[in-house]
Amino acid sequence: MGFEDLVLLQKVLASLLVGYLLGSVPFAHLAARLRGVDIFSTGNRRAGTANVFWNVGRRTGLLVFAADVAKGSLAVMIAQLLDLWGPLVLLSGGAAVLGHWRSVFTGFKGGDGMATLVGVTLALTPLLGLLGVAAGFATVAIAWKASYRSAWGIVVCFSLILGVGFANGQSPDLLVGLGALAILVLAHNVLIRRRLAAAGAMPRDDLDDLELDLGLELDLGSDEGSDSDLGPTASNNR
Repeated sequence: MGFEDLVLLQKVLASLLVGYLLGSVPFAHLAARLRGVDIFSTGNRRAGTANVFWNVGRRTGLLVFAADVAKGSLAVMIAQLLDLWGPLVLLSGGAAVLGHWRSVFTGFKGGDGMATLVGVTLALTPLLGLLGVAAGFATVAIAWKASYRSAWGIVVCFSLILGVGFANGQSPDLLVGLGALAILVLAHNVLIRRRLAAAGAMPRDDLDDLELDLGLELDLGSDEGSDSDLGPTASNNR
């Protein structure tokens, strides 16, 4: 191994470590604790934006989303500052997602990594990323009654990014790497939901509570006890 190869290896290892540690920062867990909520015992029991948004507070959830996006973007930017390129930069982004999944600061518990993936994508391809993320959110809103709406959002988002990217001659290595990372996040999300469903512990999350909140507002004038089967609302923990 030559000197240049050794330097490159050191840079890659440093970017992986920094990316993992950035991804491990448990913003959802910390924000929930400040509000007196244990995020790992609430809602879907994952330290992610949706759980905080619906079970801790709307503004807090938006702040957590921004922070999780930022740590994905920052991991990529630091790799670029180390003069890494292409798939090597993506390794740092992947390490950030891994850190979000298995945070060293929370006993290797975490969230689904979607917001961190968004941050990685926006840092690598800003315009395409914005287009894809907008399409993904639109898909989630349209398919809000579907069990795997978040998964469909990822599929639409990255299908659009890959399609437009290849059509415009962007780096194939970058696009394939992003697609592979998105597939990992998608598979992780689906496996967790199936595991919860198999255990009979599938909680309400994401936009399920939108239906619940609207239902409660509509039932304010109804007979007492008519909404007894709706269960507790997210506002109880705010």
